[in-house]
Amino acid sequence: MHRAFVYSLITLVIVGSCLLEYGGARWIGSFSARKQNRIAIALLGGCALALAIFGVHIALTDCLVLVGALVAGTLLGRQVGSLGALATMLTVAAIADLISTHIGPTRWLADQAQQTRSIPVLQFLAISIQWKKELVPVIGIGDLMFFAAVVSVVRRFGWSETSTFLVPLAGILSALAVGLLTGLTPALPFLAAAVLLYGRQRHSLSRQPCRG
Repeated sequence: MHRAFVYSLITLVIVGSCLLEYGGARWIGSFSARKQNRIAIALLGGCALALAIFGVHIALTDCLVLVGALVAGTLLGRQVGSLGALATMLTVAAIADLISTHIGPTRWLADQAQQTRSIPVLQFLAISIQWKKELVPVIGIGDLMFFAAVVSVVRRFGWSETSTFLVPLAGILSALAVGLLTGLTPALPFLAAAVLLYGRQRHSLSRQPCRG
């Protein structure tokens, strides 16, 4: 029962974080590029000011992670001009995430957190929750950034709102399921696979001749 509650809480945090990124990407996407830049500066400035006034608190660092991922993701999505370019970007990101998780910075940060029982750096790099007086990182800023980038791009190319949210979310939740069984698991390969497989299926269906 205890383990099931923790897993449910982690899942809820991930879904909630992705929902906020999705809503934020839709909101920012409704403005011109110039206004998007101004909004990005205002949001980041507000988070930095709050941290300077109130100090490093988990609620504020989580907000900073959400805002940072949203700003970076939407700005990145603006540079992607086609679904083919999105596929290339996701493939490269997935490979980099695999390397980082096994022999790179992600692995090093995870090992340091386990050895020292303290994660001040990870607190600025992931949405975290406080559990039994310890901070537990749940989903990284990079995963949320690419989630926001995918949302901003595929909405532009005609995906339904339901697919725009659920497809990349399904990839991240698949990574969570594997991670709960095997340990530290990179999310971007699963996110990329979900988006690419759905995109290919959608493209194939759109090219089928009409019958009637």
